Amino acid sequence: MEPFADVITLLRPRAIGTKVIEGAGRWAVRRSRMNLAGFGLVLIGECWLTVDGHKPVRLAKGDFVLVPADPGFTIASDLACEVVSIDMEGALHCQAEGVRYGDPDLALEFKQLGGNFELDSANRGLLGGLLPTLVHIQASDPAAGRLKRMIDSIVEEWLADRPGREVVVDRLIEVLLVEALRFRSEGVDVIGQTGLLVGLADPLLARALRRLHNDVAHPWSVEELAKEAGLSRSVFSERFGQKVGVPPMQYLMDWRMALAKAMLPRDAPPLEAVAVAIGYQSATPSAPPSAERSVAHPVTSLAPQPDKQRPAATCRSEVMSLRPLIQDRCGQ
Repeated sequence: MEPFADVITLLRPRAIGTKVIEGAGRWAVRRSRMNLAGFGLVLIGECWLTVDGHKPVRLAKGDFVLVPADPGFTIASDLACEVVSIDMEGALHCQAEGVRYGDPDLALEFKQLGGNFELDSANRGLLGGLLPTLVHIQASDPAAGRLKRMIDSIVEEWLADRPGREVVVDRLIEVLLVEALRFRSEGVDVIGQTGLLVGLADPLLARALRRLHNDVAHPWSVEELAKEAGLSRSVFSERFGQKVGVPPMQYLMDWRMALAKAMLPRDAPPLEAVAVAIGYQSATPSAPPSAERSVAHPVTSLAPQPDKQRPAATCRSEVMSLRPLIQDRCGQ
């Protein structure tokens, strides 16, 4: 499977709490960090969005904004307004018909369809960092034609108020999430973020990433991945870290852990079987995950697999030594 599709499949995004947000007059609201991705589609007017760690951006009618990670952010009619904070509980329990900010006696000046994405709790922390912190797609962008048609469908469905509206809108928004991330993958490098999409936007790194994901059972080394990318080991390692945000072997370790964590709730295999399946026969907890010459054996199945290279007693000893690491990373 393609790397980006792999990550989205394990994160299993699900739209929740979709609602209309309205504003009039001067207002500013801050939402603290929480374990949910956020999105907004401006229907009427404009507003400012300030995501922690980023400069304020102006959102205009028709703009779509996606915050795949879970930093805090502020939305406001005016950057000089006094900010009112709302907690996670308040954000999730707004009335289904929507919420209004500012002066309730003034005519409506701003309207947005917004909400959250719930990501799979097992891998949210592990994989969420591979996605960009902020995606802003402007309605005026000539390359956003496909997204605009999807956005128009969402708005039409919401305004029609037909039976099952919320279900249809939530599913369309989930597709829009993937489309928005794919759209930004072509230019995400220019906004100075790191992550999987930045790596995939680099043709050379993309080759190595796709080979890795297509053959996760292979005992990859930095040298082999560099060869796939057509780069020297040192250049590849530096370039990978700068663009993806983690060293190659750390990425590989995190990925196989993510696959193991996704399978554990489904199959509930013995811990030792998990350790053997994800290829820890040649690793130890004390070995640095980013070591240049590390070799990783990512998971392909949680069924116990015979070790054909070394005595069973040696294999079991190494597996048992990994118990604290796997328990910690898999939440057991």
